[in-house]
Amino acid sequence: MHLSNRILLSAGLVFFLRPPEVEAVPTFEKNGEVMIPRKDFKTSADQISVSFRATRWGMYDLMFEGSSDRHPKATLNGQGPIKGRLASSDLQARGSETLPSGGYLGSFYLKKAGSCVIELEGASPGVRALRLVPACEGKAVVQQAGNPIELDARNCRISGVMLRYEPNPKKLCIGFWGNPNDYPVWDYTVASAGKYEVVVTQGCGRGAGGSRAVLETAGTALEFTVKDTGGYQNWDDVSLGEVTFEKAGPHKLTVKVLSKARGIMDIRRIVLKPVK
Repeated sequence: MHLSNRILLSAGLVFFLRPPEVEAVPTFEKNGEVMIPRKDFKTSADQISVSFRATRWGMYDLMFEGSSDRHPKATLNGQGPIKGRLASSDLQARGSETLPSGGYLGSFYLKKAGSCVIELEGASPGVRALRLVPACEGKAVVQQAGNPIELDARNCRISGVMLRYEPNPKKLCIGFWGNPNDYPVWDYTVASAGKYEVVVTQGCGRGAGGSRAVLETAGTALEFTVKDTGGYQNWDDVSLGEVTFEKAGPHKLTVKVLSKARGIMDIRRIVLKPVK
């Protein structure tokens, strides 16, 4: 056999016999969290690597479950955590029942869905799993006394598998609301007790209106029908009614789908206006 043919044949055998790159099969939970167990890790000394296919872009808090005698350094797609961003207040706001025993590795922005690689350096065998938790892209809102409470889309966190914040300057909204079980959550602090009018800025495609939804906050549930605005970025301010805060303090606001029509809606912001 000619030498060049032997070389090509050998290279082909090596390629054929090389084990394929195996992607992890994470658990995608209903609230949008992504859990990757240790059995899907690739480990070498004190390093962990795992690859998988992400289904949604956006901001995530990366957590590890288990224990480690050192605090691992993490990267996502070769990028380190966002500087200046501390352990997400969103995690604490959700309550200890949803927090994994382990630690916070940083906040990361996933630019697009698709191939994703997480690498940890300095990890111990006690790390049992990795967990990506959808995080607020802005921050929790604190009212200035006497002023309206403005809950922009960027300041919510998402519970769900499709819904997400859209940073395109022409949108700046929460969209991709195809799953009626998904919903946004805003954490905010009221400085001035009293009565407030609730106004939602929503858009909905032509012929896609009619979904029923409910906004819940401060012990009040305001049901409404989504308006057809002729386009998902054709914004309309819709007054839903009033809520009363008996005292100042922290609150949550959610918008959940009761019944889905052809489409749901995009939301750009929700404003709570003091009623004089």
